[in-house]
Amino acid sequence: MTPDIVLDNLKSAFTEYNVDNYMRCFVDTAVRQYEFIPSQETQANYAGVFSHWNLEAERQYFVHLGPATTGTPSLSLITQSSVVSSDSVTYLISYSLYFPHSRSNVPQQVSGNMQISLGTDNQRLWSIYRWQDFKATRDSTWSYWKAVFSGS
Repeated sequence: MTPDIVLDNLKSAFTEYNVDNYMRCFVDTAVRQYEFIPSQETQANYAGVFSHWNLEAERQYFVHLGPATTGTPSLSLITQSSVVSSDSVTYLISYSLYFPHSRSNVPQQVSGNMQISLGTDNQRLWSIYRWQDFKATRDSTWSYWKAVFSGS
């Protein structure tokens, strides 16, 4: 199995709106801590939300996003670079995520760049243990969605 399968699973979790599959993309915290670093703009506006961000917060964000209301969600991930070692890989990825949710005054598309680090566990399965989000365009970022759908 390769780390790329995690990215494929992340895409599928959105197109199928599958909370369990989304969560399977992330590290087992018994093996390694999970860390999410929001984009600077979102961190400045929602510092309280991200001061306690963990895997349960990831789950709650995804649950509150809810199933797509109309249309088909899509997630485009374009790898800009990668650094690979025997048990980890860090990708710099440009993303564009479209998800037709039901929340008014929140864009249905976000885009930006993310640096994600994946590692292997004791069973040699890959998972995301670090995710840093960056604003790349005038669009809202994934961090913004995590903040507004966090339920906090």
